[in-house]
Amino acid sequence: MALTTSEKYPYLKVRCRVRHWGAETWALVDTGFDGYLVLPREVGRQLGPADSIHRWGLADGARVATPSYYGLVDVVGIGEFSSKVTVLGNEYILGRGIIDQLRVTFDRGRRIIVES
Repeated sequence: MALTTSEKYPYLKVRCRVRHWGAETWALVDTGFDGYLVLPREVGRQLGPADSIHRWGLADGARVATPSYYGLVDVVGIGEFSSKVTVLGNEYILGRGIIDQLRVTFDRGRRIIVES
């Protein structure tokens, strides 16, 4: 069992690799997002043609089609996950595709504790 804690609530440190591109960054943990990881649009411009197009329903009821890529997401201190990575918006967002595979504790708005 692996364990990590983030004091930068509600963010976890992740490493992502898609094709030739890779980065380590903080991703917002979003329990309302069914996908794996969202990358900002500025990153998507560096990745080339999408592996697929995914349609999402947003919180405001809007529907959007977004480019998606196959990649690897490493939750630092926990492990690596094969993931479908979506390009949308301007923030890195970690969704339920990954966090549903982990035990995640939101500790009173101060930290996130993650166990594999």
